[in-house]
Amino acid sequence: MMKKIALAIAIVVIAIAGAGYYFFSNIDSIVKAAIENYGSEATQARVTLKSVKLSIKEGSGELSTLAVKNPKGFSSADAITLGDIKVALDLSTLQSNTIVVKDVTILQPAVLYEYTGGGGNLEALQKNVQSYAAKFSGGKTEPNKSAGDPAQSASKQPEKKVIIENLVIRDGKVAATHQALQGRTISANLPTIQLKDIGKDKGGATPAEVAEKVIGSISVAASRVATAELQKQAGDLLKNQAGGLLGGATGGAAGSSTGGSSGGAADKLKGLLGK
Repeated sequence: MMKKIALAIAIVVIAIAGAGYYFFSNIDSIVKAAIENYGSEATQARVTLKSVKLSIKEGSGELSTLAVKNPKGFSSADAITLGDIKVALDLSTLQSNTIVVKDVTILQPAVLYEYTGGGGNLEALQKNVQSYAAKFSGGKTEPNKSAGDPAQSASKQPEKKVIIENLVIRDGKVAATHQALQGRTISANLPTIQLKDIGKDKGGATPAEVAEKVIGSISVAASRVATAELQKQAGDLLKNQAGGLLGGATGGAAGSSTGGSSGGAADKLKGLLGK
């Protein structure tokens, strides 16, 4: 009997070791799939990731080309594309419920700001992520009343949270499109974004809350830059139209034309700013 028990224990240990080897040998693909699945669910737009390279031993990782498509109601282009994402972890926290990330550096993000009559694509993405994060606020889950349901016991497990000590987004570009630009796209540099101690004040943030914070920060910065560029383009439009009127019109006809064209340019200015 003791030999049988020892054999059973040995089989279990081998199975666990094999499962552990499979997990760690495939952790890159597991993380990639998780980011694409949960990212798409949170943003309500398709999220893709080109590659993941993680080193559990070193506590570091690198993700390449994370792309978030536009939400419904906008073009099929990517709204946000993040180039290289470098991550450094605090190894001592990996087994705890709150994992500490020492540093996240996001390089060369490319952001597309699309504005239609109903609003902007970045604002739509942000609202989607906020709505998703609200479902998990405080780590609450809907109680399952079915006795013996595995989901009920799983819901009692504490949710993994994260604290990000330092997050930097740099060397980015933002492009903006608007119907009033008649197919043209304007572009500008995206300012460096730095966030400190994400989730620290509340003992950790959920992945959804981190996504909300990061996408929200990118959205606000990109919208601000895009709006400033649109205002500049609108100002140039008014100047060009006014200059053309002064150079090609005389007398009362000039006065009449100026009033009509300036009004049209003013209407375009309002359209550019979404007003």
